[in-house]
Amino acid sequence: MLNMGAVTRGEKGEHVAKEPDVVRIKREKRERRVDPAPAGMTRRRFLTFLGAGSAALTAGSTGVLSTGQEGGGVRSAAAAAAQTSGGGAEAFFTPIEPTDEDDLILPEGFRYDVVRKWGDQITEDAPYGYNNDYVAYFPIDALNGGQSSQDGILWVNHEYADPKWVSEYQDGEKTPEQIAEEKAAVGGSVFRIQKSGDNWEFVEDDQYNRRIDATTPMDLTGPAAGSEEMEGADEVIGTLANCGGGVTPWNTVLTCEENFQDYYGASSDATETSRYRWNDDSDNAQPPEHYGWIAEIDPFDPESKPRKHTWLGRLRHENAAVTLSESGKVVVYTGHDQEDQRIYKFVSTGTYDPGNREANLDLLTDGMLYVANFSNGRWVALDYENNPIFSDNGFTSQADVLVRAPEAVAIQEGEDEEDVIGTPLDRCEDIEVASDGTVYAALTNNAKHGNFYGQILRITEAGNDPTAEEFAFEVFAAGGPQTGFASPDNLAFDRNDNLWIVTDMSSDKLNEGIYETFKNNGAFFMPAGTAGIGGDVFQFASGPVQSELTGPFFTPDGSTLFLAVQHPGEETKDTNEPTSTWPDGDIPRPAVVAITGFA
Repeated sequence: MLNMGAVTRGEKGEHVAKEPDVVRIKREKRERRVDPAPAGMTRRRFLTFLGAGSAALTAGSTGVLSTGQEGGGVRSAAAAAAQTSGGGAEAFFTPIEPTDEDDLILPEGFRYDVVRKWGDQITEDAPYGYNNDYVAYFPIDALNGGQSSQDGILWVNHEYADPKWVSEYQDGEKTPEQIAEEKAAVGGSVFRIQKSGDNWEFVEDDQYNRRIDATTPMDLTGPAAGSEEMEGADEVIGTLANCGGGVTPWNTVLTCEENFQDYYGASSDATETSRYRWNDDSDNAQPPEHYGWIAEIDPFDPESKPRKHTWLGRLRHENAAVTLSESGKVVVYTGHDQEDQRIYKFVSTGTYDPGNREANLDLLTDGMLYVANFSNGRWVALDYENNPIFSDNGFTSQADVLVRAPEAVAIQEGEDEEDVIGTPLDRCEDIEVASDGTVYAALTNNAKHGNFYGQILRITEAGNDPTAEEFAFEVFAAGGPQTGFASPDNLAFDRNDNLWIVTDMSSDKLNEGIYETFKNNGAFFMPAGTAGIGGDVFQFASGPVQSELTGPFFTPDGSTLFLAVQHPGEETKDTNEPTSTWPDGDIPRPAVVAITGFA
């Protein structure tokens, strides 16, 4: 399985001993031809036809559209479906219909195990957190080049705590005890799982089992470490708002802090009370600038200290998609999940060494961060030393640019008000890199510009080189009634390059208005080689009431799909009358599940 949030999720163990698959594939694949848009088809007309709503993309974008492909190993939908299932797409699974049932609904022949849920323990002293999100599976033998699909370590993000369930908070000032309970419910869980027969089971008291939460000490790396903007800190306390993530070729996990502003506020200059009221008590409050980063955690070393890498920028990170250039540079794509925000990529200074894991652990500590400008198809370096536009606009150092990255990329660089460094987009929630090197970005929606259904962009780097400074792009698929899904969120590629999509329609809008026909949030399957309107999209799963399905991740052999069921019953007002009772029939409990039946 290749590149589901990392370089090669299914083949990652091989990076220890031999040439990475991503490098091999790029070396072997033929040159791709990127043709310009046909005469008479303007970008505005093209995107309007597809139903795309990114204001910046429809407003004078001049990047090249990819309207045809040669080579690259892109198979037809029929060939992909046949390889996956031994027949047509319908033979692989019988697609389900949209449903509003309070259960995880799967096609006939598939089943799920609840591996861990809120209320379970990870260790004797550490509970499984709340609202699980990103999921990553590491074969237990990965460091030795193995690819076990029956025994491994699972990493699960915990994005946020719902106070009415976690701490029984209702109103007024929170007690220190309530804040402590909520701090213990965020961050991430690391634990061993094994397959016994047809069932996946949690391994009690395993050496790898541990919790990372809002109280875990973490080091800082990069220009912001020890800087004035970080109040001189080179160590911070905890991680929170952990939404998406990624996996590195050296088998560590990257966990992304998204809505950090909800906990201690957006910045030290702000005085407002945060959503979760963690900053009410000065003894409890932490500097807001210590959050909004991407943290790296080694699941194979329980004694290792997590690190936040400041070269990847401070923003509302939704994901970290890792790939390698042919020269061995590490590239990390990440998106800012907010209306009218941007897509970024980090390029390392050092190069990956498949035989030196210890050296690879420092690859994200030095490099350069870029932001995408779609109007001219260029990556713009956030380089304080070599670009005077930052100092001319009040930024004082490289650390300042990284700490205030969303402000830096919004600097106007031309006479036109819309001529800014980075192009505003429609809530980039996830980015994944396909085995042929193309980059897929899920833009969930943007009500400000009438984009209620969202779309998926496909980005092709110049020369198929992820370190390139130029790129082309196109709208790969648009959400809406014509495709059957709305608000694409997390993406994943399986071992046959089929695309899996999970959706994130807001809980308070499900089953009504323009979203009525979609019913609950779900998971969808798009065979390799299909794209856009008219492409084959099949619904594979439907989540419980008011939930979203997150973090799709396959085992290396493709036999198990891990999904996190997040915030079932989210619109519950009275805990005595929950709107969902999944999975135990009493109260809603977020849980991570293992889905089998793919063999």
